Amino acid sequence: MSRKNVRLTDFQIKRLQQLSELDGSDPVDHVNRAIDEYLKNQKLDLTSPAEADIVAEFKERLDEPNIAGALWVSGVVDQYEFSALILNDVTKLGIDKGRISKLAIWDPVLRETTNNFIKSCIVNYDRGWDIRPSKIALPYYNKVKLLLDSSMHKFVQKRIYR
Repeated sequence: MSRKNVRLTDFQIKRLQQLSELDGSDPVDHVNRAIDEYLKNQKLDLTSPAEADIVAEFKERLDEPNIAGALWVSGVVDQYEFSALILNDVTKLGIDKGRISKLAIWDPVLRETTNNFIKSCIVNYDRGWDIRPSKIALPYYNKVKLLLDSSMHKFVQKRIYR
């Protein structure tokens, strides 16, 4: 949540204008201070972690039975979970025209409480961007993408030697 997403009621706006008339301050300053105080009291952590502090690892790997040479990988990235469909060959529909055809990163707690996968996603790519990484989600996406890209050769080699 950011300042631009906070809406004030007509009553709140009128009270802030009265307060500004009383102390001679700019009404916008009062609004910004009031919103900042509200957001602080919400105890929201809106800071992005440093990528170096983020840990991403694989948990499972399964072949995709409907697509020759494709496989699903899943894992965790800090408090989030991820799943990706890796294709055998690069494709124009993949992320950066690569082998990652699908990628989702989601909050498992939110998924459990809402019982809604899309609402729990911080990133979702399904042959195109459904949910692009926000500024806060970008370090998690970068860490997962790096893990997938750096492991791509291992996935290909395992398929060759089967």
